[in-house]
Amino acid sequence: MEQAEADQLAGLTTGALSLFLENPLVAFLTVLAIIVSFITATWITRRLQRRWPKTSRIRILIDYLSTILLLMLFLFLLMRLFSGTFANLLMFVTGGALGFFLIIRVLGLIVEQLFRPRDPFRSILRASQVLFWLALLIYLFGQTNPAIKSFFDAEIEIGDAKISPQVVFNVLFFGAIVLIVTIWASETVQRLLHRKTTLQPNLALALERIISVAMWVVAALIIVSLAGINLTALAAFGGALGIGIGLGLQKLAASYISGLILLFERSVRVGDNLISDKIVGRVTQMTIRYTTIHTTDGLDVLVSNDTLINSTIVNETLSDSNVRLEFPITVSADTDLDAARAIFLAAVQKQPRVLKEPGAKIYTASVENKSVKLLTRFWISDPGNGRIDIISNINETVLDEFKKKGIGLA
Repeated sequence: MEQAEADQLAGLTTGALSLFLENPLVAFLTVLAIIVSFITATWITRRLQRRWPKTSRIRILIDYLSTILLLMLFLFLLMRLFSGTFANLLMFVTGGALGFFLIIRVLGLIVEQLFRPRDPFRSILRASQVLFWLALLIYLFGQTNPAIKSFFDAEIEIGDAKISPQVVFNVLFFGAIVLIVTIWASETVQRLLHRKTTLQPNLALALERIISVAMWVVAALIIVSLAGINLTALAAFGGALGIGIGLGLQKLAASYISGLILLFERSVRVGDNLISDKIVGRVTQMTIRYTTIHTTDGLDVLVSNDTLINSTIVNETLSDSNVRLEFPITVSADTDLDAARAIFLAAVQKQPRVLKEPGAKIYTASVENKSVKLLTRFWISDPGNGRIDIISNINETVLDEFKKKGIGLA
């Protein structure tokens, strides 16, 4: 059966090519008609593409099917209207090749419409379709050519695996689909986990990372299987490679493991205020490898997760978001301390961010020869909104009231 199909295809190919020898004018007009039809179809497609954004479903349909359907329509009309000139084997072979390409494009369209991959994977998917189609055409028509047939039949043995050009093209096409499906599944799991209100954000992030890694491992194994590589042999090689990588990337592995520990223990969470060495700020992002801290200076500092595990960290908002602030004001020794304390306390309580419970207090922190240091302590519940601004507001209010009451500063 395969031999009969090969002989039939060989007859079509031979008939199409013999047209150039038997009737070169008709062959030239046919090729010219195909080229003009392709240019016209492409021009119309470009005009249609301008009407819709790149991410719309209609635009994707136009990108995939417009040019090829218009080209097939133009060739069909030419064959019907000018059957004496264009109803030849060259036109039939071209139509058959376009039919193969249409089937491949429809499959690619279904994948893209279902999983909506972003660049560069969308471009990889579309490019792989063209490569797979060209490889299919060369393979089919090469059955009548010993040189091309031997090229596709050639195999390179790597261990127990046998690699051939046909396997390479299969891996390019189907591997692109596997990658796109994996990305879509990973993003879907991420959205579902973060929608679960019963899951803590840290736990959702940890589960998301673990599931994502598992999906990519499965995708890699599928692609390796498509390439015809023996997974049993690969396991032994992977074990040896894993030991080598583990020894060389101990620091990176420690960061990843520490990231999982932090996410599961929830000792550090997004939104917490941390003090680590000389870094003071709010956690804005946590990944498996590092934690991003937005400092009070407005800088984003990336701290390795193993640093957070192995060093002493002050988490000001671990149990709750309340943070105590304190700062002094020094007045002259002959100042009316009761009046100064009352003004200081009123200035603190006037701030809307200061908590009523526990209440603010004023202390006499120290007594010097010519000055007295007054110290205030109060609590706020939103340290992420900054600290210096509330201290500045209190100082300005106190200075204004001291001037009115004639209270001097030391």
